[in-house]
Amino acid sequence: MCLATAGVIVSVAEGDGGDPLWRSAEVDFGGVRQRVSLACLPTASVGDAVLVHVGLALALVDAAGGLP
Repeated sequence: MCLATAGVIVSVAEGDGGDPLWRSAEVDFGGVRQRVSLACLPTASVGDAVLVHVGLALALVDAAGGLP
């Protein structure tokens, strides 16, 4: 079983040469901020809530914590 934690994107850094596989974001987990990869979510932007597992944002979630 895997555990993913929900957080909110506070900033986005574009990858080298604009390659979407190298995009990353600073994500806020209730006051703790961590840099995560956005390779699986090329359309994610500041303010989006995401599920993160092992440093990789896997899915967008709505404000209530469910999948859109």
